[in-house]
Amino acid sequence: MFRAPERIVKALLEQDRIHYTGTTMADPSRHDGALSPVVGVHNIQTLRANREHPSQANGGGWTYNHQPMMAYWNGKFYMHFLSDPAEEHVPPSRTLMQVSEDGYNWSQPQILFPEYDVPADFRKAKYQPKPELQYPDVYKQKPLKAIMHQRVGWYVSKGGILLATGNYGVALDRKDDPNDGNGIGRVVREVKKDGSLGPIYFIYYNHGFNEKNTAYPNYKKASKAVRAACEEILANPRYRMQWVEEADRGEKLIPVNNGYKAYCDYTLPDGRIASLWKHALTSLSLDGGNTYTTTNRALGFVNSNAKIWGQRLSDGTYATIYNPSEYRWPLGISLSGDGLEYKTLNLICGEVPPMRYGGNYKSRGPQYVRGIQEGNGVPKDSDMWVSYSMNKEDIWVAHVPVPVKTVATAHADDDFAQYQKLGDLKTWNIYSPLMAPVSLRQEWLELKDEDPFDYACVERKIPASSYLKASFDVQAAQTRNGSLQIEFLDEKGIACTRIELNKEGMIRVKNGARYGNVMPYQADQTYRFEATLDTQHRQLNLTVSTLGADGKALQSKSTKRIFYAPVHQIERIRFRTGDLRTFPTIDTPADWFGTLEHAGDTDTTALYRIAHVKTVSLDADAGSAVLKTADYKHYVDDFNAMEPEVLHTSAIPNAQAWDWMKQNVPLFDCPQRNFEEMYYFRWWTLRKHIENTPVGYAMTEFLVPRSYADKYNLIASGVGHHIHESRWIRDGKYLDGILNTWYHGNGGKPMAKINFYSSWMPASIWERYLVDGNRKEFKSLLNDLDKEYQLWDDHRWSNGLYWQYDVRDAMEETISGGRREKNARPSINSYMYGNAMGIAQMAKTIGYQDLARKYEAKADTLKHLVETQLWDADHQFFEVYKPNAGEAKEVAKKRSFQPSGDAAVSAKVREAIGFLPWYFNLPADEAKFAEAWKQAADSKGFSAPYGQTTAERRHPLFRSHGVGKCEWDGAIWPFATAQTLTAMANFINNYQVKPSALAASSKGSLDMDSLYFNEMEKYVQSQSMRGKPYIGEYLDETTGYWLKGDQERSRYYNHSTFCDLIITGIVGLRPRADQTIEVRPIIPVGKWQYFCLDKVRYHGHDLTILYDQDGSRYHVGKGLQVWVDGKLAGQRDTLGKLVVKDAFK
Repeated sequence: MFRAPERIVKALLEQDRIHYTGTTMADPSRHDGALSPVVGVHNIQTLRANREHPSQANGGGWTYNHQPMMAYWNGKFYMHFLSDPAEEHVPPSRTLMQVSEDGYNWSQPQILFPEYDVPADFRKAKYQPKPELQYPDVYKQKPLKAIMHQRVGWYVSKGGILLATGNYGVALDRKDDPNDGNGIGRVVREVKKDGSLGPIYFIYYNHGFNEKNTAYPNYKKASKAVRAACEEILANPRYRMQWVEEADRGEKLIPVNNGYKAYCDYTLPDGRIASLWKHALTSLSLDGGNTYTTTNRALGFVNSNAKIWGQRLSDGTYATIYNPSEYRWPLGISLSGDGLEYKTLNLICGEVPPMRYGGNYKSRGPQYVRGIQEGNGVPKDSDMWVSYSMNKEDIWVAHVPVPVKTVATAHADDDFAQYQKLGDLKTWNIYSPLMAPVSLRQEWLELKDEDPFDYACVERKIPASSYLKASFDVQAAQTRNGSLQIEFLDEKGIACTRIELNKEGMIRVKNGARYGNVMPYQADQTYRFEATLDTQHRQLNLTVSTLGADGKALQSKSTKRIFYAPVHQIERIRFRTGDLRTFPTIDTPADWFGTLEHAGDTDTTALYRIAHVKTVSLDADAGSAVLKTADYKHYVDDFNAMEPEVLHTSAIPNAQAWDWMKQNVPLFDCPQRNFEEMYYFRWWTLRKHIENTPVGYAMTEFLVPRSYADKYNLIASGVGHHIHESRWIRDGKYLDGILNTWYHGNGGKPMAKINFYSSWMPASIWERYLVDGNRKEFKSLLNDLDKEYQLWDDHRWSNGLYWQYDVRDAMEETISGGRREKNARPSINSYMYGNAMGIAQMAKTIGYQDLARKYEAKADTLKHLVETQLWDADHQFFEVYKPNAGEAKEVAKKRSFQPSGDAAVSAKVREAIGFLPWYFNLPADEAKFAEAWKQAADSKGFSAPYGQTTAERRHPLFRSHGVGKCEWDGAIWPFATAQTLTAMANFINNYQVKPSALAASSKGSLDMDSLYFNEMEKYVQSQSMRGKPYIGEYLDETTGYWLKGDQERSRYYNHSTFCDLIITGIVGLRPRADQTIEVRPIIPVGKWQYFCLDKVRYHGHDLTILYDQDGSRYHVGKGLQVWVDGKLAGQRDTLGKLVVKDAFK
């Protein structure tokens, strides 16, 4: 019998419980833990304690406020919390409630559960009084008051009523535990829709108590609805589990009497319950909460004697919020896709204002976080809302947008006038105390501060940039008090520089230990700040302008300042109305019983306004929203190191390859590393073929000079591939130059051999327009395209079909033809159809209607001819047709002879060019044509171990023409593979009728998505030699051996596409001429859990297309998403077709 090693068993068990696998850890020497915040968190203070000036608004001046609990019901937020006069576990004690419709504006606290008298004869067994722990005289009361403490606060019943729950315990001295199971009992109270409160009832009694010796009746005396709700609670083991601390020890109602504290839980996708306690203890329940697996610390989690909150979010992902240190700061958030493996750690709140009122067990920092328990409502915004206490004296809530984003996807371009309320600021992080509130007022974001101990703070997180341009407007309502500090920070919260409006009325910049003055400022005057920050040179260039009423600069002052702290990149701009806090430190004593001087005072009001915040990255690799360019540099380093750069004719040598790629190449990320590596390899090789000629940029097919090439070693046969691939290069100057060289590089005329080979250049030029939307470029070429098309008139049979020698189709040594046979081939006829359609579309776009009609007619004629003359009904395939026997003899005798096409005969062989009509969407959407695609999946047809063959494998003449002479009799050519896969993607996307299943016994249609993906996998796998990435001319279909061997001419052969197939096929971006974005990934369900295509330049905008099955890869949400310029434009939960209309308006 096999017995696995203990370490393996433990590892497997850890995987099936809550654990943290991320690498980010909090630094407790910093209040923010050196963590990067999630985007758009709003921290809002709801209660600020003030002992010196008691009022209803501050809870009557009581300064111990802790343990907040939240629910969302009847369209409102409900929160209650413990409140004691000064200290924890020091009576009297009560529970207060606040209500809010929006989570930002809260009602004044009202008493939910009042003080409760402990019976005079109450005793605790084994209690020994200690004089030094007795309550101070000020708290000595007769009768003694109970201590309130409850780990669960709300219950929304099936009948739709809201019950608040609380618990009365007893502490006989400062260190006596009111949660030792020797309390009084648990109570409930209905909160009604009109805001009124129902009677209080006991739902549970501790030992020694019952309805006869308690002040409130038993719940069984309540109304029918309340009784039913209480019975639901008592029947719910997950709810009762939260009573464990206050209940009698060994209480049978408690599912697991483990003594652990502060239980919370959530439901996993498979129905299991994941549970958490203090210290990040965790367990699972497989039966709805009745029993639990062994409780252990969550591996990887750092959490001390503080609470941790876990929750399943509205998008199906999971979050835990807790203090990720041995202190009660910072307040962090970790995210998970499956509820078990947590991978991230980011910031919710990194502020620790001074504790104004010390006391028993009062800890510093944001703590005791609790959200909305499952079943207790979902806010109308579907976001995550949590409550927490600060220093155990003030109450706060945090609004966390869902999906929870760990990265900013777009730079700032913020006009605050477009927002109606603070909650609309989804890209700004806000810290808003009651006495230092943040608010919106017309075009301004206002920061008001009259708090002597706290400040207002707002942050705008942006894509990390090394070279940043930022601008914003600022007004100050005063000049002789207050301070506005503006900082630029990296991901760890390190500020590299600080601009300040100080209380002396001066705008200044911090230079290390000193400041440099810029200019004085006046009250209510608008100042525009324009800053350029260069992290490489550690320099700030700042211009401050005084603006007139018309928004124009009246005067300006510029300065250059060195950074006071080096950073690699900037990811945040912070506006703060006070100095950065560093106290408490990790060495500050835990206990403090004092009161700060002037603790109840109000400061002189300072008011600042911010508007028109805008940032722009000046980095060479700017444009990505999610992926980081540097993460893919290792591929290029590996490619550069593979071999010496022997053939260097490129305008961009290997040493410059990465710099060129990071500026010009869309980024791609996926779980199959061979796909990812090949994607970057093919960009790396394409770049080798960009050459500088005397007439501008050109693109070669071979790096080795060829005798049959045109000037500059150009060959026309693969230019369609070059255009399709190069249209995704972000800087259009390269493709502009390549096309200009082909059409004007021969003394202002087209290249002499532009029609030496069949090609589909005009069609590809139109396809290029569908990507960049730049009609100027094709307009300058349209006359040349018209002339080029007419050059092919001498290659037509009398019936209108085009003929071509197979060698001039770039496909010599075929089964169907020969180097001197004038056959009507599906290839050239498809090309000419595509070219005609391309010219027609271009002409129509710029208003040349006559030219458009001319070419539409040509295309229509060709479509009919191909469908009727080149379709072999027996083979159900588009095939080469040959002149009749007599005319074939004439062709052999006289090369100038033009066949008529009469009585033409099929070559009776299926070849890969039979798929080419779909490359241009030529065939009608009919079942008879669709059947051709069965051959792509058939191992007797074109499907081989290393890809799609160029001729059907069943044919007697398959691979019969020898080896090494560029045969197209069956071997695999990437040239044809790219064409077939492009055609297949068109068929999948643009046709409704699909081929029947391959096996006659099978039902339904052929799984085209799986076929496409499988062939792409083969294509990826085939592009290697001796374990290294490689692209050559052609290869053996069964062994993968490159049939030109080590011939230098074949290395880096530029005769196919790959990146275009990833973009338009796998990722599924379907280029269009209009303002609509259409995406339809061709990835079988379950094959990939994620992918991202980022920094795609499309119609003048930056596109990001991503799929994240559970949201745990990119942390911007689940499902398939399209982002435009870093802003979400469209999404769906699953893979499939996603259409975003008017995406650029």
